[in-house]
Amino acid sequence: MSKSGFGSYSRFSAAGGASGDNGQPSRGGATPPAKPRRPKAQIHNIIPCCVNQLLTSTLVDNVFKIRGIEISQVSIVGIIRQAERAPHYILYKIDDMTSKPIEVRQWFDGHKAKQEMIPLPVGVYAKVFGILKCTGEAKSLEVLKIRILEDMNEFTAHILETVNAHMTLYKARQATTGESTPVAPSGMDAAVDYGKHHLSFIRKEVLRLIRECPRLEGKSIRELQTELRSVSIRAIKEAIDYLTIEGHVYSSVDNEHFKSAD
Repeated sequence: MSKSGFGSYSRFSAAGGASGDNGQPSRGGATPPAKPRRPKAQIHNIIPCCVNQLLTSTLVDNVFKIRGIEISQVSIVGIIRQAERAPHYILYKIDDMTSKPIEVRQWFDGHKAKQEMIPLPVGVYAKVFGILKCTGEAKSLEVLKIRILEDMNEFTAHILETVNAHMTLYKARQATTGESTPVAPSGMDAAVDYGKHHLSFIRKEVLRLIRECPRLEGKSIRELQTELRSVSIRAIKEAIDYLTIEGHVYSSVDNEHFKSAD
């Protein structure tokens, strides 16, 4: 990131067969009429965000802003709640627990891509690089690149990057405009509070899966690890320990199976 805070936060090309490319125009704003095929785009000036920031951003003169900071190409990390294939794109709903899920569209780039592109599985954590769009009152992302998270440390890193990027950008804006507002005003709360959702995110997912298990013996740790593929076994066990202490779950037939106490 440049010293001014308004330079490129990160830069790499979406061309050349990168997984998840969909060739979108590089400027955010109101969504133009849908077309099955679009030109390749370069991924640049990526600003890490949480979903709440995107959904509460303002759109003026076809430009999105968060606390006066212009945004277009962004990155988010969250769990895939929904994945549906449409005629010209794959529709995802990504949830990072800071707000309601945001819709994410991955457009097909030609007939070959349409045949080869398979939706990512529901229930896994994914990182999305995309362009913020708005149709009517609904904001969404158009995918430049999407991939499954390989390690939950990436989630933690994204949280830290989000807070750091928005704090730095806001400081740069203050220096440019001469504003004397505190560095972390109420509009920055979403970025700062984002870090608080990391652990609760995993705990809620573990509790949900245990609650949904109909078997008398309950849910096993191995099954949880299989369904939460992006979460480490250590994080799952820590979540179970917390939920057990809080009285939400209890061990059943052995120390590897758990049932909901609710």
